[in-house]
Amino acid sequence: MDINIVNKIVLFWVIFFITPGPVWLSVMEVTRNLSFAKIWTFFFKIFLPVNLSIQVPQAIICVIFVEYILNIFSDVGFWLYVSSGLYIIYLAFKVMNSKQLNINSQLGFINLAMVMLLSPKIWLLFPSGAVIAIQLQQGMLINSALFASSMLIISILMFFIYVVIGKIGAKLLKDNFTYLTFVLLILFALFLFYEAIDLAN
Repeated sequence: MDINIVNKIVLFWVIFFITPGPVWLSVMEVTRNLSFAKIWTFFFKIFLPVNLSIQVPQAIICVIFVEYILNIFSDVGFWLYVSSGLYIIYLAFKVMNSKQLNINSQLGFINLAMVMLLSPKIWLLFPSGAVIAIQLQQGMLINSALFASSMLIISILMFFIYVVIGKIGAKLLKDNFTYLTFVLLILFALFLFYEAIDLAN
């Protein structure tokens, strides 16, 4: 097994997860006021099960069907961008509503799963990483297992990094952190709409 290709896969996942998209913004908003015990509960009851049931299969599918996924995305990419943008706007207003009601934001299994399933970032970039994984030339089973397991490990590490960032941000910005999350989610949704328009032209 070529260690350089393994390193490229790890680097791909680090770069993929280090960019704060709607998943990490939602995680920061939800966990910023939680105790560490409740953060662990959220991790084991929601984040990890969604990761195992949604993102791990997505990673495996992308390695096995990389060309097919790229072709499908070119056909349905416009609708994926639009539906994802609309869902992120829904999440943004859900965050703002919780602020106005003075309650903690809630992020359930379904909400997080929907963000991951509808994410154009995932369906566009996972195949790019899958192309790197295929270069291992260890067979589909090992290639996809390594790609998916490295994704899982790095996403777990990034979860706790973003929890810490959220807690620091909440201390620095106090009540304004929710407004920041709202604005960033809206900007991300507008970016998706722009990409949809660009794809349609």
